[in-house]
Amino acid sequence: MNLDIAQDRSIFFAGNAIKVSTDLSSLLDLIDSHLKYCITEPQPVVAEYKLTVAGDNTFLLSHNDGKFFFKGTLQVLFYLMQDGITRLNGAARLGPVIHAAALTHHDRGLILCGESGSGKSTLTAWLAAHGFGYLTDEVICLEGEEISGLTRSIVLKRGSAFVWQHWLGNPPAEGFLQFADGTTWINPTLFGADVCSRATPHTLIFPRYIPNAALHVEPLKPADALFRLMKGLVNARNFPDGGLAAASRLAKRVHAWQLTYSDLESATAWLQQTLAD
Repeated sequence: MNLDIAQDRSIFFAGNAIKVSTDLSSLLDLIDSHLKYCITEPQPVVAEYKLTVAGDNTFLLSHNDGKFFFKGTLQVLFYLMQDGITRLNGAARLGPVIHAAALTHHDRGLILCGESGSGKSTLTAWLAAHGFGYLTDEVICLEGEEISGLTRSIVLKRGSAFVWQHWLGNPPAEGFLQFADGTTWINPTLFGADVCSRATPHTLIFPRYIPNAALHVEPLKPADALFRLMKGLVNARNFPDGGLAAASRLAKRVHAWQLTYSDLESATAWLQQTLAD
């Protein structure tokens, strides 16, 4: 294992940061690769994590809630990603945070909002490989007329492995990380995507993947879009109105659709045309 002088990484989203301190260079390299677009100068810190070596491939992670032992750097990284995002979401007061992916095309922002299993991350990766700019596959923050995102690596579950196998073949070690359960973290630039920090939303999509389904799109009224957006809001308690006003403004100014699909190429072609019109 590679040890060096202890260093800090501040991972930023929606006005706050978590700070990771360690002298383990292999973990720092992974953070720099898969959270590089979230790393920033010190911001208000909502959680601090300190990692030390406890034994052979065993690590002690200390933070606000106590101390935890992990086997291997991948377990540590996975925990940091999950716990850190939860804390950043919960602390965000810059604007409402919504569980959604976001991309850009022709300088127009595209939001993909859906529950787990809707095909959101799979579609995000496929669009990134088709030249869409990448903002996030996890959460967005509504900041006035714009959105920002937690710009981590794209996370694909085992069932979506066909995406990276199709586009990357034998992927390089840098920027590609695979876990024992088949989950992969992929730096969006491996798909050829440009990375952006914010966008002006134009189209809001609620995707629904159904095997063998024909492509079907249904326009949504602002009230319907708002209802669906509010179900994905994760920091409502931080606002007197629960984030309703900001979400309502978004629903009124975008083109909102429910997109049912099984074929990624058909869905991509429709989205390209919609964002070009």
